[in-house]
Amino acid sequence: MARVALFLLLLSTFFLATVASEGREFYVASWNLENLFDLEDDPAVEGDEEYLPGAPKRWTQERLNIKLGNQAKVISKMNGGRGPDVLGLCEVENRKVVELLMAKLSPLGRKYEIVHQDSPSDRGIDCAIIYDANVFELVDSGFHFIDAQKTRDIVEAKLRHDGRDVYVFMNHWPSRGNDEWQRCLAAVVLRKRLDEVLAADPKADIVLLGDFNDESDNVALTKFLLVAPTPENLPAGTLFDTTASIQAAGKGTSVFDNAWELIDHIIVSPGLLDDEGFRWKPNSSERIEFPELFFHPRFPGAIPRPSKSYSDESFHNDGYSDHLAVGCIIKL
Repeated sequence: MARVALFLLLLSTFFLATVASEGREFYVASWNLENLFDLEDDPAVEGDEEYLPGAPKRWTQERLNIKLGNQAKVISKMNGGRGPDVLGLCEVENRKVVELLMAKLSPLGRKYEIVHQDSPSDRGIDCAIIYDANVFELVDSGFHFIDAQKTRDIVEAKLRHDGRDVYVFMNHWPSRGNDEWQRCLAAVVLRKRLDEVLAADPKADIVLLGDFNDESDNVALTKFLLVAPTPENLPAGTLFDTTASIQAAGKGTSVFDNAWELIDHIIVSPGLLDDEGFRWKPNSSERIEFPELFFHPRFPGAIPRPSKSYSDESFHNDGYSDHLAVGCIIKL
């Protein structure tokens, strides 16, 4: 009898643990941090000289601390004040500034770790992924070069929770000031890697994050990356832009020429729309828009926009970034 009771207790414990794991939700976010530089001149890069104490922008330790503190406050408010489980970052100069930001996030009690390497960007900026190592195990990582005028590498992280894997790709494609073919080339590079993953597992769970510098209906996304704005009746291998609804609602993540643009995206594979492994939570993708993130210019007809750190050479103590972040929930 005692053995039966012990067996039932173990079975019940296993069942409850499985249910808890199966019902767990994870918050994934992405943010372009607008030129998060350190104070040192990298002799191998010309573009970082704009952000030095002696440069016209007067980028000082005090200003770096202010920017880090402001951005850490926003990140800490994500996910109901728990901070993200996974966060993709754009426009970080190097690993050092990511570590400085993580130090500001220490009150969250997270065990954040970094996936990063220096990119060939002529501005000296990179992408990175941080993840909570108490939640996810890093199984593998990779960095994908784009031969388009020294742009940023795409960062890949394969993360595991409870034996289930999710691939995260962080992007910062060439700016809209560049020819469109450069973003199409970035799409080709990313698509090639996705096809490799999907060939091995057509149901692979994949999240694409970042500043793609294109809107949902632009050719690099629709024709080269094969992205659709709705999840219904997706052709094989086609991806779903979970943030397309933000653009459809007339909102965006950055402002150009006094109009919103949705150029920061969360795009998922069909595997994240089925009931196996991880699943994107329907309608969870959001533009992160706390009130302090906006300012209202004084010129007539101006719309509120992201409160950035710099206007030309003027630093704003209450600035955050010239982009809003985006986030979503994935669950088991």
